[in-house]
Amino acid sequence: MKMQFQRLSSGYPSNITWDCLSILDAKKNIARQSGISQYSVSIVDMEDGIIYEDDRPLSGLKLPLQVMFGNENRQFPSYLNTEEPDMLTLDDSEDEPRLKMSCGHALSADSLFGFMKLELMTKTVNAIRCPAEGCGSEWRMQEIIRKADMTEDEQIFFEYRISLNAINKEDTPTSSCPSCGSFCQRQAEGNAQVNCVFCSKSEGKEFNFCWDCKSLWYPNHRCSNAELEAFQRILNEAPLKKLDYSHIEGVPSKRMCPNCRSLIEHDSMCKEMTCIKCKFKFCFSCLKPCLNGTLQCSGYSRKCSVAPVQNVQS
Repeated sequence: MKMQFQRLSSGYPSNITWDCLSILDAKKNIARQSGISQYSVSIVDMEDGIIYEDDRPLSGLKLPLQVMFGNENRQFPSYLNTEEPDMLTLDDSEDEPRLKMSCGHALSADSLFGFMKLELMTKTVNAIRCPAEGCGSEWRMQEIIRKADMTEDEQIFFEYRISLNAINKEDTPTSSCPSCGSFCQRQAEGNAQVNCVFCSKSEGKEFNFCWDCKSLWYPNHRCSNAELEAFQRILNEAPLKKLDYSHIEGVPSKRMCPNCRSLIEHDSMCKEMTCIKCKFKFCFSCLKPCLNGTLQCSGYSRKCSVAPVQNVQS
């Protein structure tokens, strides 16, 4: 009886003999077949952004199994080497080379990867920050990927995980990729160029789009006025309606999601709205976001202010 697995960075599944019952059994089989250590193999769920524990039964998992290959020997360019001790382990031996991060603090490539993994998998954080006391500088994912010598599989998984955390963190905006629909996080406030790691992988080249107009990004990109004008026209011409359950009149029937900027039309029921694309919850009348799943303005059946028609340029 055959089962299949597929690396995150591969377009094709592979077969292995089904003589295993647990995640650990499958990791051993995959490692033996691939000629690597079982400790470099992780079985993951990309949809939920989780890494399965070794004792989890295989029954009920979707096939092919999604597999992430790690790096057994993380290295970095010698010019990054420093003699300062690892700020996490305090190791200053020559056996464990250390590098300096952009903030000036030092740690080994293994420590960097382990810290990044722990932060993203155990906390709802959308940025990795230096843990040194009094620092807190943000480490960009591209810096971590390079200095921790991450594999392509690891890059795909952890870039998705940080985007997933951003979606679940109510105060962090994300935008859905116009090609594949995956949620992407902008690299910096004010930078409209957004990279989709999934489309970049599938197309074999960088896939970037505009945060504002969702069109493909190109050098010296400017949003097409026609695209923005069409979107604005939809919002301007949306009929006003009454939200019966909330007893509010004169509410535009179409809104732009405050998080991912997708178009949403109110159908029925109350003013509490959940965007079907990014799951962002907000009040359809005043547009205030929900906090911890609860409306800030008032209960779902009570009146609040009516926000004006949104401006797509803002």
